[in-house]
Amino acid sequence: MDTPVSQSNQPVVPAIVKRELSWLSHHLILVGVIILVLFGGVYEVENLMEKHDKAREQASAQALQLVVAQVKTLEDHMATNDAASAQREAQYNATIQTLSVAIAARDKALQQQIQKNATLTAQQAAARLVEQYKVDVASAQAEADKVLIDLPLARSIVTTFDQNVSCQANLTDTKTQLTAEQGKNVDLKQQVSDRDGVINGKNDELSKQKKNYDDQITVLKADARKKKLKWFTIGFISGYIVGKTHIL
Repeated sequence: MDTPVSQSNQPVVPAIVKRELSWLSHHLILVGVIILVLFGGVYEVENLMEKHDKAREQASAQALQLVVAQVKTLEDHMATNDAASAQREAQYNATIQTLSVAIAARDKALQQQIQKNATLTAQQAAARLVEQYKVDVASAQAEADKVLIDLPLARSIVTTFDQNVSCQANLTDTKTQLTAEQGKNVDLKQQVSDRDGVINGKNDELSKQKKNYDDQITVLKADARKKKLKWFTIGFISGYIVGKTHIL
């Protein structure tokens, strides 16, 4: 005769399994939500930082564009001034050359006249004085190998001699001053050339620095992407391990 099985002896394993599975599923969902929240928070912070960096980058780019535009304006203005200066310098050089030719011609004529004066007779010398000072013939009279001049003409000759001495001194000083000015001009040109070289060197340095900064930014962005991927992987693995632990 079969003995009836009492209700208290019924297996309770399925109920326990269901309860454990329910608890496990809730915890897995909770762990997943926590992981998503953490990842979302990290992503949001990274996103805010990236937006802030982009805003600063745009502001820096605009400031750089403004500086570049200002430098371009200065360069154009300097180029215009240089062209005008070169044109004026060409005109000055042409004037100096013309004056140099005229001075050389007068010096040559003066030397020739001095040679002629050395052989003038008394009559010829008297005639030259009358011609040069625009006086009456009676003011300069030739007698044998002498020339007799009146007092007004003598005064004019003395004045001319004094003026000639002063002119010679002024000419010497003017030549010295001109040499000094030319030396200053050479020095100024050398300074401008040196400064142009420094400016070109600084421009090259800035260009290389900008390239270096761009390369560093590229590396930093790549590192940031790697860190995001690393933390995402760590979060995923951690969630997976937690889930497995609860299952075990």
